[in-house]
Amino acid sequence: MNEIPDDKDTRYQFNAYLGQHLSFAGYFGSYERAFEALMEKVYKSGNHVDLLAYPILFIARHCMELGFKTNIRYFLKYSDKDDFKKAGTHDLEKLFGAFKLHIAETIKNLNSKYGIEVEKEDIKEFNTYCEEVNKLTGIFHLLDKNSDSFRYPVDKENNNSFEKKDTINLLDVKDLYHRTSILLTHTADVFAKYTDYADEIENMYEQEMRDNYGY
Repeated sequence: MNEIPDDKDTRYQFNAYLGQHLSFAGYFGSYERAFEALMEKVYKSGNHVDLLAYPILFIARHCMELGFKTNIRYFLKYSDKDDFKKAGTHDLEKLFGAFKLHIAETIKNLNSKYGIEVEKEDIKEFNTYCEEVNKLTGIFHLLDKNSDSFRYPVDKENNNSFEKKDTINLLDVKDLYHRTSILLTHTADVFAKYTDYADEIENMYEQEMRDNYGY
């Protein structure tokens, strides 16, 4: 292990401002960078991934959980749904379902409330990426349904988290995660051209009410 010097510059480098990124998006980005850093560390070291596999997989799984919850919190304003607003679950399949529900309801509300039609190409691209996300969600659901197996060697009944024969190639996980990250990171950006217009309409309506009725 390389020794980290304890000097002025290094202490500044490692002084963490914990209150500066207190958002789901901030946490999502932080864990995503940690996943990339650990994968790169393993590759450059030339060592086998086994001893770091558990935290790497946990981080990737947690990134997905944070990504779903980040998007749910963003789109519930437009979906008019409260499903998983607090999102206390760690179940990725349920969170993925809720994420898709909020998108579907947002698309319907944009049309019914504001006359905004989401382009078919944007919906098609969203569904295509969802197919990739579904693959990784399914893998993690089988390996670690309740977000315990990558953190502890045994479950609550003291059964081993994995069998000795269980294997997974982290390069496959990395590939699927990168495609998953595109959806979780950029869905709000793609829909911004629609949701921003809806916000403008709401602001115009609110201003009109104030002007006419003194609200």
